[in-house]
Amino acid sequence: MRQFLVTDPGGNCLRIGERTSRDQHHRPAPGEPVSRALHHASLLADSKEDPESAARVLDRILGAADERPTPAQSLRLLVLRADVAGRLGDEETARSALARAAAIRLTGQERESARDDLERLAELKD
Repeated sequence: MRQFLVTDPGGNCLRIGERTSRDQHHRPAPGEPVSRALHHASLLADSKEDPESAARVLDRILGAADERPTPAQSLRLLVLRADVAGRLGDEETARSALARAAAIRLTGQERESARDDLERLAELKD
């Protein structure tokens, strides 16, 4: 299923989706901790509309001393954290996450694979 959510100023939410396959089995969550955190935080923020829980997942993985996300993963974590913070009205955390995300150095190949995250970063900075 490919889907997106639209919320109007009154708080009404529309979920618009399109089936992409007849296979109704979902892929399992990733096994690697950073990828798994990204997966679950994204689901919580967007599909479950639970930004508070998404923020907790993101803060836990961003603060984990034993996990070293790749630069592209760090970018995605921080952009999602800024987005979630904005939804929660936490402008200080949003600004901090955006500044940290903007400071990440990516290779050309990483920039290409992170194109959507870089576009979202630019949108959130505006």
